[in-house]
Amino acid sequence: MSPSTPDQNPSEDGEPTSVAETVKKLFKKHKKNIIGGGVALVVVAGGVFMSLAKGQDDTEDTDGSDSSPDPVTEDRKRQPPCEHQVSGCERMTKYGPQAVRPYSRGGSTA
Repeated sequence: MSPSTPDQNPSEDGEPTSVAETVKKLFKKHKKNIIGGGVALVVVAGGVFMSLAKGQDDTEDTDGSDSSPDPVTEDRKRQPPCEHQVSGCERMTKYGPQAVRPYSRGGSTA
């Protein structure tokens, strides 16, 4: 037996077959599965695009209106974070490790 190349398989008569011939044979053998998978893929992609388009329509309706359905009241506004200390650490950068000193964050800036 002679060694065959990876893209050529020996046929029944011992001659190597081309990749195109092998693909044609596989398509003929598994035609129903390939077509069924393609149809399923198209249906799923259509559903995804429909849901994305529906989501864009919903956001376009709310962008133009100035009134919100749930107005934010004074007591529900976001509170600033409490002041706290961040401990020091060492970060790895592309130039090597770099020390980060401890610092304070949060609290009111006013």
